[in-house]
Amino acid sequence: MNRISLLLFTVVNLLTVVSVFGQSNNRLNGTVRDSLNRPIPEASIQIVSGQDTLFGNTDYRGKFNITGIRTAEVFVRITAMGFMSYQRRYKFSPVQRTLNIQPFLDPDANTLKEVVIKANVNPIRIAIDTIEYNAAAFLVTETDRVEDLLKQLPGVTIDNDGKVSAMGKPMTKLRINGEDFFTNNVKEFISQLPADMVAKVQVINDYGDEANFTGVKTGSSEKMLNLVTKPGRSKGNFGNSAINGGTNERYGLQTNANLWREKKQIGIKGNVVSTNNAAGVSRNINTGFNYRDKLSNTVTGTFAYSFDNVDNNINQLDYIETINYLGTILTTDSSQRTANSNKHNLNWGLQSIGDRSYFQAGVVGSFLNTDNYFQGNTTQRGVIWQDQRNNNASAQYSPEFNMNVAWAYRLKKPGRNFSIGVTAKNGISHMDEALSSSIGYYDASQNKIPRDSLLNRIVDTRNKSRNLGGSFRFSEPVGVDSDSSVSRNMDVYYNFQMEENDNKLSTRVNNNLFNSRLVDSLSTNYTSRFLSHLIGLSYRYGAEDISYSLGITAQPNLLVVENESPQSRVNHAGFNIAPVVSLNMLLSAASSISFNYNGNSNAPNLSQLQPVPNTRNLQNVVIGNPNLKSTFTHGASFSYQNNNPDNGRALMLGLNSNYIQDQVVSNIVLIQDTLNSLKQETRFENANGGYGIDALYSWSRPFMQNQVNLEFRGSVGFANHVSYADNVLNNNKGFNLSQSIMLRYNQKGFTISSDVNYTYNSNRYSLALSNLRDIQVYELNLNARAYINPTLAITLDASKRINEGYSLYANNPFLMNISLQKTFLRKEQAMFKLQAYDLFNEGNSLIRSLSDNSIIDSKNSQSTHFLQLSFIINLQQFGG
Repeated sequence: MNRISLLLFTVVNLLTVVSVFGQSNNRLNGTVRDSLNRPIPEASIQIVSGQDTLFGNTDYRGKFNITGIRTAEVFVRITAMGFMSYQRRYKFSPVQRTLNIQPFLDPDANTLKEVVIKANVNPIRIAIDTIEYNAAAFLVTETDRVEDLLKQLPGVTIDNDGKVSAMGKPMTKLRINGEDFFTNNVKEFISQLPADMVAKVQVINDYGDEANFTGVKTGSSEKMLNLVTKPGRSKGNFGNSAINGGTNERYGLQTNANLWREKKQIGIKGNVVSTNNAAGVSRNINTGFNYRDKLSNTVTGTFAYSFDNVDNNINQLDYIETINYLGTILTTDSSQRTANSNKHNLNWGLQSIGDRSYFQAGVVGSFLNTDNYFQGNTTQRGVIWQDQRNNNASAQYSPEFNMNVAWAYRLKKPGRNFSIGVTAKNGISHMDEALSSSIGYYDASQNKIPRDSLLNRIVDTRNKSRNLGGSFRFSEPVGVDSDSSVSRNMDVYYNFQMEENDNKLSTRVNNNLFNSRLVDSLSTNYTSRFLSHLIGLSYRYGAEDISYSLGITAQPNLLVVENESPQSRVNHAGFNIAPVVSLNMLLSAASSISFNYNGNSNAPNLSQLQPVPNTRNLQNVVIGNPNLKSTFTHGASFSYQNNNPDNGRALMLGLNSNYIQDQVVSNIVLIQDTLNSLKQETRFENANGGYGIDALYSWSRPFMQNQVNLEFRGSVGFANHVSYADNVLNNNKGFNLSQSIMLRYNQKGFTISSDVNYTYNSNRYSLALSNLRDIQVYELNLNARAYINPTLAITLDASKRINEGYSLYANNPFLMNISLQKTFLRKEQAMFKLQAYDLFNEGNSLIRSLSDNSIIDSKNSQSTHFLQLSFIINLQQFGG
């Protein structure tokens, strides 16, 4: 009995020792990140394990690894300066000795104000997928907005419409401290938010919230603007109201109010703008409401509504040179257009981001009513001598709904996850048109009109479009090791897309007695359906300084076209194989590169497929081709960023290219009409050989403690635009070059910036290598602002432009704008502003565009010469 007791006692002790030994070897590791998925160094880790408390810190990569845990359940607390604390309990399973966690810390809006140490400020910091600008390196005044700060950043541009681009790519999303900000509209809020609240500006290559959750960042990214605020400035109330009036019957009223809290955002706006341009009075009315609320720690709900009413009057002059085998057709179009539209937009969304699961759902609806009246006069000379007068009155109703749902889930094994998604779209377009055309036919030898024709038509178009898509992705970790800073995954994914269009077109012709008859040859009931599948397999590697993906996709597709009259059915099957290649690499602490390739197939649109003549323009009738195949586009992009932290010098390079297989192009042929004259007819064919390559760069360097900034910026591009003219392949070799030199000087009380720009564009058609005009534009711009006293400032904008090579008459305008602003009230919240635009009344708008085998020079008649007086009040309080 004593022996049995001794044996049992020994076994129990051995089991206890083994259990304690096993539990004492439990390990907890992971990576601490912020809401932008960036590592947080020097975060404090506290682990309570039974009666023991273990401590640790994250390294420069945000990683930690703590051993010696004796219990199966632990309490984890993570703290970092500027972030809210993270607290959660975790359990080890009986067979799991190592537990990997990926905690995310939210920014703390109540952090005490930081201590500022004066030192040389490095303007730019390069990360693997982010360029970060230090706002302290750029000068802003108390009344400046965020857009004034963005204009100073190398590689960032803001056009005359307020749209922001980074290295040629538009900014599509706005966030503040990593959180979605109201409507995410970059243009809308950079003109409202004060610049002095911003500590850092980040330009991020964004792959979407689902990609941030799963870590699967593939495909093309979009540019996102994230503003990091100064401590205590991440909430508040802000808004402004402005009333203005001026010459040319110009008046306007704008107002908005926004409530911004850590969990809730509410915004309202309303604007009315009216002016009398050279074409008549144009008016725009818009109003909107948006609401965003964090319903719990993981769930966020959004709702937004907006209404836009636009009443525009536009005069436009186009000069068109069209190449064909007989020679050149010279066309001059003079048109007046009146357009009135009402558009309602609804947007609802729900998003949940937890430790293990991600869910997102959204519904977008739009309702558009448009009434248009068009009156145009066209003259054709050269190969064809004709005059045409057109009147077109149309009414269109176009409701549309979009829905999307996505769900992703992290399984227990680190790195193993899957996601599924569904998208759906349903749209209706109903258009009624009354068309009246009169053509005068010239006798070239006598230079007179011996005959003419008149045609009145009623066209009714009803279109229904449906789109259904689905996706599935599964990621499996391979070669997992104890170093959690490295991830290796195999990704398997499948995407499905179906597009369907039903179109009913009826055309009636009125005779001289205003009796209408249905024209069967111009009417149809038509359906097209495009099915595409994408099956992919890729290997993905991720580390702190490099991430890449290599794989392959197979993309079968089917295009089905059915027509009732004449009855026909055409099926086209396609199959494409494309590689998957992406690379993001941090070469050093101050330089990075990225490369991405993608391939996509697209179906021809309805007008390209529908085999019924479109007679809206009798001089150029359009007929679709139901035998078209789908198009496959290969796209590749490369970028390089480098920053010298010692002197602030920054270099950014970008390269974008594409090659198109089976591109749908126009075939413009000359045919005889019923009066033995000639007219153009546009048909469609598939063609290969279209490509484009664009390279751009930005080099900048600050001087005199960032008071002076010099920047060289430019681009060069080569392209081949493919089309047919009279069934003969026509290659248009294009070349464009632009170069800018910019110098900015910022000092308290005075800022000045100037730039010199040169642009060159050329096109060479294989059908006609002579008599083509090349465009050259020289431009000098100057912007200066001076504070006469702390509340009185004067601003000057001047621009001299020299145009060479346009077909239309283009003077070389000298534009000058002057404004005087006076601020008053507490914190300079109110302002009177007097603005004088285009003092010498020399403004004009010239645009050159390409369309198949035609070069088009366009000029809009818009009055830019006016005087305006505004009263503006800004009410804002951030923090506190």
